[in-house]
Formats: sequence, structure tokens, C-alpha cells
Amino acid sequence: MAKGSKKEEAAAQGVYEDDLATPEQQEEEVRLAAYYLWELKGRQNGSDVEDWIEAEEFVND
Repeated sequence: MAKGSKKEEAAAQGVYEDDLATPEQQEEEVRLAAYYLWELKGRQNGSDVEDWIEAEEFVND
């Protein structure tokens, strides 16, 4: 199997690293997803933990 050039490997690695979110970015994505879930469910109080867990699963998959 042929290997790519060092330049191609470095470019591919750079693209991969750019796609990774920092922990702060990931938490913000979860926060927004949980908020939107809460809104979709009619803004009812008492489901914050369930919404957060569901948002984490959605963002992390």
C-alpha cells in the first residue's frame, strides 16, 4: 500500500486538528442544544438534567 507524502500527511493532520472542539466549545454546543431541547419541549421546568444529558449524547455522537 502506497504511503502519502509527508506534506499530504501534515495537511491531513491539520484538517483533523481543526475539526476538534476545545472543551469550552463543546460545553457551549451542549448548552445550546439543551436550551433548544427545552424550547422544543414547551419550556417546561424540571427537565434540565434530562435535556442536558440528551444534548451531550447528541453533541458527542
